[in-house]
Amino acid sequence: MAKALTLDEKKGAKGELDNLDYVYFAIPDINGIPRGQVIPRKFVKKKTEKGLDLSFATLYMGPNSEYVPDMDIYKNLKNGTWMADPSTLQVTPWSDHNSRTTGMVLCELTGEGVDEDADTRQLVKRLLDKLRDDFGLILKSAFEFEFSVYKMDDGTPLGSKHDQYLDLRSVQPDMDLLLELHEEMQQAGIDLTALASEMGAGQWEVNVEPSDGLAAADLAFHIKNAIKVFFRRRGYEATFMAVPQMGVCTILNMLHFNHSLWTPDGNNAMKDDVKDNAVSELALRWNAGLLRHGAAMKALCCPTVNCYRTYVYSDTCSARADWSVECRDTMIRCKVTNGNVYLESRLGSGPASPYLLMAAHLVAGMSGLQQEVTSPPPKDAEHAQVLPPSLDEALHALEKDDVMEEGLGKTFVSNYVTVKRHYEVIPYAKLSHESDAEKLEFERQKYFTTS
Repeated sequence: MAKALTLDEKKGAKGELDNLDYVYFAIPDINGIPRGQVIPRKFVKKKTEKGLDLSFATLYMGPNSEYVPDMDIYKNLKNGTWMADPSTLQVTPWSDHNSRTTGMVLCELTGEGVDEDADTRQLVKRLLDKLRDDFGLILKSAFEFEFSVYKMDDGTPLGSKHDQYLDLRSVQPDMDLLLELHEEMQQAGIDLTALASEMGAGQWEVNVEPSDGLAAADLAFHIKNAIKVFFRRRGYEATFMAVPQMGVCTILNMLHFNHSLWTPDGNNAMKDDVKDNAVSELALRWNAGLLRHGAAMKALCCPTVNCYRTYVYSDTCSARADWSVECRDTMIRCKVTNGNVYLESRLGSGPASPYLLMAAHLVAGMSGLQQEVTSPPPKDAEHAQVLPPSLDEALHALEKDDVMEEGLGKTFVSNYVTVKRHYEVIPYAKLSHESDAEKLEFERQKYFTTS
């Protein structure tokens, strides 16, 4: 387990911990929610050096802080030591108030007898190390963030009240608010490369440049948190809930994952200039791993019962583990842009934890590299595996997939499946005789403010 840097070794690129009035010591849980404590400046150095003594079970809670009493981690409520990594410091102007300055630092679980695979962030670090050590490759990636924004008092969508895809007329009336979001992000060192209206009423998308390794997941974690806090403090609710609204204007919030593999000397390993489509054999092997384990991956990439509505209402969300070059109606879309090749995984849904989504792709992709099995023909709907149509079936697929279980860790998979089944799948199953509108209301109560 990597040792966290001390305060004196590195204080973070965007500010110094002990210069902030308050620091959020954050633990990314399985839902992608930041849990932890707010530490005043006077105690930041002490907490950084000694860590937080908090329950190990903090990682494994439902989206509304539910817990499963008969799980082992809740029977004894054993504490773990959570050490802040000062190199992850992110100033958070969206959380500042008047003259108070704030920041967030990410914490890692340490201590004797603690399974490091339980910590979502450390899980990704381990897999990235394996990618580098076993294959000599570096992951570069970026997420595409789709979310919906509504006024808290009356539910009015921010922007057009009808479909608004890339409609600049929808953007301009609310430009002050959107530009303020961009400027606060920029102030924090987060460069948004684009802001755009998405298809549904009140639906928006922001994009960023690719980052190396773990930095992309850390950035995504901060961006999702920043968007929710920014809008809530202005009387709006921003949600990454996959399908918050149905009807005349159905909303589908996705979290597409663009990624490529690079050599340490800066060459794109997914590119082959000799081939007509420029997609290398290594890329096809990686892609084959994603397709083979797509069913199990879906449990992590589409982690709520609400996510599975997207496959009912959209023809751009593939129900099969298929792929293509440049087409948007497959699970994996190979893209050739500016002389480089990367894969756009369209499996991810808005509520997914960026850490677990990245971990799922690393485990599945590396299995393809190890087995050296190339991808099937593109858009081969006849032979492509059908993806699970529900969270319950996706969790079963995850449990049955030995490769994914070994790569993610048996303890992690067991705990993840238990929590998801206990507080999301089982309660939802009890609504089997209710109307679809009543089911959606159940989903909104569980996910709208938490996703």
